[in-house]
Amino acid sequence: MVFCFMNGVFLDGDQATLPVSDLALQRGVAVFDTVRSYDGRPFALKAHLERLSNSARLARIAEPLSTEEIGDIVREGLSRIEGDGLAKIFLTGGDVEEFGSFPSPRFLALFSPVAPIPEEFFTKGIALSLLHEERQLFRIKSINYMNAYRNHLPGTFEALHCVDGEITESATSSFFGVAKDNLITAPDHRVLRGITREILIDLARKEGYNVEHRCLTLDELPDLTEAFITGSVKEVTPVTRIGDTIIGGGAPGAVTKRMYELFKESVPNHLG
Repeated sequence: MVFCFMNGVFLDGDQATLPVSDLALQRGVAVFDTVRSYDGRPFALKAHLERLSNSARLARIAEPLSTEEIGDIVREGLSRIEGDGLAKIFLTGGDVEEFGSFPSPRFLALFSPVAPIPEEFFTKGIALSLLHEERQLFRIKSINYMNAYRNHLPGTFEALHCVDGEITESATSSFFGVAKDNLITAPDHRVLRGITREILIDLARKEGYNVEHRCLTLDELPDLTEAFITGSVKEVTPVTRIGDTIIGGGAPGAVTKRMYELFKESVPNHLG
């Protein structure tokens, strides 16, 4: 079941239309954010809407609705889904470009159930391919993922950005390397803001782990004891291979499992 909020109403997904004149189609101009729910209640909604607003500001796309209005739409849509749901919120470029700004955007939100993560992701871990380039416009959550898709190799979950050998983030996720009790993740100014990432950093520090903000290098991969990615849908997913390098003996480690447990315990504290 997929449905949409568009032009002030909820409607079936196959009834939603976007004019071919919209700059989202013409030039790939649009920003978005993704909010998941647990039993109908949105997770970290305020933080996700802040990120959407910041993306729109940096992309110079006007905001046709207030954060409060968008929040109400998201809550209503997610409440209509039985079990865990997903809201994808879009601000498109609309039909008008004025010297690099977009004053007449379109707002829409797609709602669907959350597809469950395969159990083997947690028991065996996932593999990431290498993308030796930085995420384009990494401060903006843009709809443009073409470069990451082009570098998504068979047998891997997604691509890992590692420009000049420095690891920043993966295509749709934040990245953490683990060296014993030390968690390593890229500096905030090098990556897209990760909402789940922020929560994990806070939980890790409270648990007594050291969190180091720096870019790991590819040369350091053999020294990692574990690695994992985070995101609204992925939550905390172990990584056991990066490129040709096996991480942690090829099996998820104790730190990753503990971070997953801590995250799941914390979920009720972030429901709106």
